[in-house]
Amino acid sequence: TMAAILLFVGLGSQILPPAIAGVELPASAGSLKMAFILNIAIILFGWRRSKDLREALEAHELAERAAHRNANTDHITGLANRRELLRSLSEVLESRRPGVLLMLDLDHFKRVNDLHGHLVGDQLLKAIAETLRGAAPPDACCARIGGDEFAILLEGISNEGAEDLGKLILARLSTPFRIGNIDAQVSSSIGLAAIDHAGSEESALHRSDVSLYAAKSAGRNCLAWFDEKMELELSTRLKLEEDIRHGIEAGQFVPFFQPMIDLASKELVGFEALARWRSPTGLLEPESFLEAAEKTGLIGPLSMSVMEQALTEAKSWPAHLKIAVNVSPIQFRDPTLAAQIVKVLAATGFPASRLEIEITEGSLLEDRDQVTTILQSLKNLGISISLDDFGTGYASLSQLHTLPVDRIKIDRGFINTMVKSERTAAIVNTIASLGHKLNVPITAEGVETESIRGELSKLGCTEAQGWLFGRAGSADSVRTFLGLKEKGSSPTAPTPLLGDGHRFTPRIRRGG
Repeated sequence: TMAAILLFVGLGSQILPPAIAGVELPASAGSLKMAFILNIAIILFGWRRSKDLREALEAHELAERAAHRNANTDHITGLANRRELLRSLSEVLESRRPGVLLMLDLDHFKRVNDLHGHLVGDQLLKAIAETLRGAAPPDACCARIGGDEFAILLEGISNEGAEDLGKLILARLSTPFRIGNIDAQVSSSIGLAAIDHAGSEESALHRSDVSLYAAKSAGRNCLAWFDEKMELELSTRLKLEEDIRHGIEAGQFVPFFQPMIDLASKELVGFEALARWRSPTGLLEPESFLEAAEKTGLIGPLSMSVMEQALTEAKSWPAHLKIAVNVSPIQFRDPTLAAQIVKVLAATGFPASRLEIEITEGSLLEDRDQVTTILQSLKNLGISISLDDFGTGYASLSQLHTLPVDRIKIDRGFINTMVKSERTAAIVNTIASLGHKLNVPITAEGVETESIRGELSKLGCTEAQGWLFGRAGSADSVRTFLGLKEKGSSPTAPTPLLGDGHRFTPRIRRGG
């Protein structure tokens, strides 16, 4: 095109002046005219081609920017994504500029999705993203790095400034968000970690994630800073989680059985199945693993495994003996819980009428409608429902008229002190009276002395369990106690000892 323009100028200087002056060009100038016209065509073609190329380059640049935006931006909130956060972290580490990484996790966000649908959940995420953008400095990198997990990379900020920002965010997120005609309420936990320039991008994320876990463990809706002690605690927790997961797969979690006695007839009426861990280090009780199993979501498979073993074992016991099994509040977050229990019943052939599911008042903190639906489904199958540790939760009395409860179990903390404290004795008396008026049987846990057993009988408690009647024992010790030589055999003379400390010999009903 440039060459054509130069030729156009050169030829034009020869052709145009005579043409303008009206002088007739010689016949030999015909080729100059053709070259001049051809150069005009070349210039037009070049201009058009240049315009097309420029538009194509602009479109390519737009596509590149869009691809970069899609690759580095969260499509729901418009915030940076994990890839972009790692890139920004890399820049901070290379420049050795001071900084703080703030990690935020929403508490109970899944409940919003379950109650109101994912569309409302997405709108809530957008509103939270705007809140974070509005609170953070303009040069901060705000990112959504997971389902309900966010991060803010703060450069050139003091620890005090980062903590003040964290507190501001907690305060703003504690206010309900109006989504359509719904007030969506969430809280959050925040972990803070100063950027360690000797580490990598992933280590920076790991440190802030450790502090986030500490904040959630401290009760949620709070913040925590990373320190080396947290790292050690996290390593210990992760090791425990891995051991629990392996223990479930290897069948190391087994049921132990504690007897339940009818206080009026002194007959054995059943057993409560309690999880024990036959770990390589020895036999462990629930206090050693239950909390970790609940926090990691392993409590479901662990409980179902123990339940299946307990029901398989108890199927061969006398038909009038019931089996009580605990269900964690965490398990009620799974709407398929009732179906899982039915599957265990079908696999073991254990009668539903002999199974009693024990729940705690903590279950009521979950989705109330879902909990009620699950419990009603179990009751429709003939399974009994027992409210365990009664009196230690919240709004206990107000829940009884709406929950399909067949039995109330008084917490052992009240039972152990009732003969020493008039206030505690009054509480136990009130619960027993409530059970009589509602026609709901009462079971007492933690009965260790004859004096407590006598007081409970006077109050009208129907059943009891505790060391007075026997500690929790293995399946083998229960078979011996019941006088069963092997699974499925007929009972022989009962052995009066079930566990250490056993000082009360219950009557064992023979026959059906």
